[in-house]
Amino acid sequence: MNSKLMQSAFSVFIKNSKDLIFVKDNNLVYRHASMPFVKMTGKKSLKEVVGHTDSEIFEDKSLAKRYTSDDIRLLNDGKDHIEYIEPITNENGNARYASTSKYILRNDKGEAIGILGITKDITREYMARQRYQQELGYLFELPKDTYAVCYIDVDDWRIISQRRQKILKGTLQECQTIEEMCEYAIESIIEEDGNASEFYSHFTAENLHDIYSSGRRVISFSYERRLSNNSTRWVKNDVNFLTDVDSGHLCIMLSAKDIHDTKTEQQKLIEAAKLDSMTMLLNHEATMDCIKLILKNEHDRQHALFMIDIDNFKDLNDTMGHRFGDEFLIELSREFKKIFRETDVIGRIGGDEFFALMRNISDKEQVEEKAKKLISAIRKTSSKYSKINLSGSVGISIYPDNGETLDDLYQKADSALYEVKGNGKNSFTFA
Repeated sequence: MNSKLMQSAFSVFIKNSKDLIFVKDNNLVYRHASMPFVKMTGKKSLKEVVGHTDSEIFEDKSLAKRYTSDDIRLLNDGKDHIEYIEPITNENGNARYASTSKYILRNDKGEAIGILGITKDITREYMARQRYQQELGYLFELPKDTYAVCYIDVDDWRIISQRRQKILKGTLQECQTIEEMCEYAIESIIEEDGNASEFYSHFTAENLHDIYSSGRRVISFSYERRLSNNSTRWVKNDVNFLTDVDSGHLCIMLSAKDIHDTKTEQQKLIEAAKLDSMTMLLNHEATMDCIKLILKNEHDRQHALFMIDIDNFKDLNDTMGHRFGDEFLIELSREFKKIFRETDVIGRIGGDEFFALMRNISDKEQVEEKAKKLISAIRKTSSKYSKINLSGSVGISIYPDNGETLDDLYQKADSALYEVKGNGKNSFTFA
């Protein structure tokens, strides 16, 4: 194959590649690059990259200096650098992880004449491995509040490993098969028609694959359960879906956590009549107390705080009267209860303002889907009052990314809500 044909083939390859590819000469001047690489640098065209150095292309001078230093070391060492992991940013400036390989280009005499760099975005694989290692750690050191963990290979349909410990002299029975585990769980659950019974009654490989295919990566549910010493405690199950990094099989890490004290405290709040008398949601004080308690006892998980405000609600009261305003809020509260899970917190914190804490979230997409349902529910309820331009604005903050206290999350969600209001209302946004 002649050199012109080789150059043509390479140009076609680099033009159509989705990877970040670049070619530099011996002076570390860019001579070619793929469009994904060009966009990563913040430029719009190949002409803005070719003929320039890192210091001329990248606004972040420390980053440019690091890239140049890496290339100089590569040429000095005379050895290719293969598949090393590094953080990068995509064309929107979002943090990503990449596997980068850099090869020294040589002429017929074996002399170095430049560098070929290929960077593949491996964010999904990297985060999956990190999460896999984190979840696997439960098998070696159980948290103090966790009765047991069970690592199950869904594709092979077998229990790979399990650990358990006693809490207040009680624990869960050790089982050798998945069928035995489900049978024991169903027998031990106090509420026969609750979420827990439903889950274990339909615990099959097919159903677990369906859940995973739907995009869900974590399932959580709480229930009252009878332990090995015949005592009754509130337990929280977390089902984390994983891909085994060695076999590629779909697996789950099933953990059982003691939440009896937290649940008891929540029940005390409700029993103390801390409900909003009109909507029957938690009132302002109870909402704040419940959220603070969850952040304290479940600090190792991610949660999402929703701040919900009804746009133009005052117009409804002024035009049609407070009776219609009250009916609207009551009906809307019923819709909110349908949207959120029993384990989440929903409260009315003001006249037309609501708070909701979505517990134990798996990713931002899950929260975004919930926000869309909120906006849809507000539109549906508002349709009965067509004379008034009612809508909903939602601001969202994430724990612990946006703060580790309720005050911090409140402030960030409020700022996000203010942004939605300024952009025309009837939508949602993240802090």
